[in-house]
Amino acid sequence: MNNIAHLLNALIIVYTFLLLQGSANAAFWEDHFEQEAVDDWKHVGNDSVWTVEDGFLRAEIQAQNQWSVIFERYQFIAYSGPYNDFTITLETAGAARARFGISLAKHFQNPVTETEEAGYYLFFTNDMQASRDGGVFVGPGRRWDTDALQQMELHFKDGRFQLNADGESRLDFRDANFGHIDVIAFVLAGFVTEDVNTGSAWVDTFTIDGLSVSPKRKLTTTWANLKKEL
Repeated sequence: MNNIAHLLNALIIVYTFLLLQGSANAAFWEDHFEQEAVDDWKHVGNDSVWTVEDGFLRAEIQAQNQWSVIFERYQFIAYSGPYNDFTITLETAGAARARFGISLAKHFQNPVTETEEAGYYLFFTNDMQASRDGGVFVGPGRRWDTDALQQMELHFKDGRFQLNADGESRLDFRDANFGHIDVIAFVLAGFVTEDVNTGSAWVDTFTIDGLSVSPKRKLTTTWANLKKEL
């Protein structure tokens, strides 16, 4: 009983301290994929399977139809958006018979249909493409002969995108329409022909530096850690 009282007192002190800190602070988040975490990631799509095996996040295309385009996402939900001024790093990432990487998306209001759409920048290990509302491979894109990378680093701030691969700069551009990012996700893309079960991808480590963390989120994390000591 005394332990519970001490923990509650500690929680009150932490909560008061966080309120005095201000609205948000930057945080570092890392996933070594040692176990599946449904509270941190969400699969969006019906044509792929995402699993955690031997310290890797692995994805495999399992299309429902032949001659179909696959555009699947594994969305980061551990911290909610919007996101700005952050750096994503992938360690040991690659794909076979597919394109794999990071998707950054922003929600837009279509003035004609008055519906919400999403604009995407897709940063693959071997390619970069722009996409709108789930369409795949819109525009010529950029292509590199690197299906696998030891390290892929993507930085975003106030509409500026900077991509580095294995220590070399690949892209550095601005899009004034992207003042922030609403969705961060892994992306698996490919075109399935007569072989329905084709295409795979993998990544060993995923990190984000510069997440905006509110006092409420810090309080939730602190309380979870305190409960483990009960």
